[in-house]
Amino acid sequence: MWDSLCERILAVEAPGGPVERLTIVAPSVVRPGEALSVRLAGLDAKAYPSVECDGVARPVDGPARGLGEVAFETRRPAVASIESVTIVEEGWHRIGFELGGREFLSNPVHCSPDARRIFWGDPHVHTVLSRCNPTQCRSLDFCFVGARWMSGLDWVCAADHVSNTRSDKGKWEAQRRAVRVFDDPPHFATLPGYEASLQGGAGGDNNVYCRDDLEDFVDHYEEGNTRTLAEALPEDCIVVPHHTTRPGKHGELSDAIYPGPERMPVVEIHSKWGTGEFPGNPNALHKPHEGPSYAQDLLGQGYPLGFIAGTDTHATMPSSFGDDSEHIDRLPGLTAIRADRLSRAAVYDAMLDRDCWGTSLERIIMEEGMAGGRMGRVLAWDGEPRAFVAQVAAESNIVRVDIVRNGEDVHAVVGDGWRADVAWTDEDDLAQVAFPPRGWFERPFVYYYLRVTCASGAQAWSSPVWLTV
Repeated sequence: MWDSLCERILAVEAPGGPVERLTIVAPSVVRPGEALSVRLAGLDAKAYPSVECDGVARPVDGPARGLGEVAFETRRPAVASIESVTIVEEGWHRIGFELGGREFLSNPVHCSPDARRIFWGDPHVHTVLSRCNPTQCRSLDFCFVGARWMSGLDWVCAADHVSNTRSDKGKWEAQRRAVRVFDDPPHFATLPGYEASLQGGAGGDNNVYCRDDLEDFVDHYEEGNTRTLAEALPEDCIVVPHHTTRPGKHGELSDAIYPGPERMPVVEIHSKWGTGEFPGNPNALHKPHEGPSYAQDLLGQGYPLGFIAGTDTHATMPSSFGDDSEHIDRLPGLTAIRADRLSRAAVYDAMLDRDCWGTSLERIIMEEGMAGGRMGRVLAWDGEPRAFVAQVAAESNIVRVDIVRNGEDVHAVVGDGWRADVAWTDEDDLAQVAFPPRGWFERPFVYYYLRVTCASGAQAWSSPVWLTV
């Protein structure tokens, strides 16, 4: 789908300056000998694609076969795709290129005959339709073209504002049509959705995501809450809270407004606004609300929420930086979903099943088995010790991997390079540490999740697994 029009959209809407870094994006999971594509982008200091690059990117020795040199030209965006690349050797790999005397590495790639596919996306991008930062935002076209060709994403959602008269029928129709135009499974998927604001204490800011087309948006800003919003939407739509600790738009939930896991399966734990994991975390929002509205607060209240992450960019920069406002200055977020094949339905179903995780900055892989099940599952405790195993890989070196249980770090693995293996057994009596029945849970419960922290500042949060006692 790459053509001269896509190139012009990047060159006109976001012409970048001199190259500061080269990003190399490959699929996170590949089969031995399978043909794959590797995407390169020479980006400037703000991560816009350079139009001042006339260098040659040369592959360095590594596991990938079929790589070749890529020559960039001035006055054209420094983006390229190399097709029919293969990796034969099973295991964990990174692909390297040299540009301008510097070596750059790709995201980690797991070459395995049976690992489940991983698809990366940004579920929270604003365009000029949001009517918030008109000089910084770009068009719908740039959102989708930039996500696919600049950022190398597999899927994206243009989640534009609709509340406070920011949208109308004409804007909504434009968004619906753009979503259909750029949807290109199994190569690229566009997720229908939008941002619906609510009052502080009524759920705060939420995104709505749809499995298929939505004829018209629903807005309950003046008098509604997360439950009334969910009940007014079709059944194949979910409501997802984000930056729940934002002052004035705080996203506390109560049993009265919690719509249930079928309508609210995940929470956005991180965006460029900050991280909402727990009070005092090192990347919290600026002057955050005291809560209880952090992710750990909501989990402790008995709401089985998985984790996603996005940018909430108001400069239309999917999974990247750009010229965002001063208060939107944290690391960009991404969401990984597991699916057999890429489509908008697969992305939606993965979030509904909590078969997903959120990261910041890097595409951090987590292959895990937690307490006898995958992330996102609710399991019954059989009274036996619980084994946790995980293989973690990142783009930069891993500082530590923590296992979190009911809001407490109960086990840590110190990193040694860009790969880490976790193996731990929890032998505590869960009856002594479980939360009492509350929220959605009718029995005492315990939750666990993994947190990865990297030397670059990047982090990852697995969707939890719950054990009922």
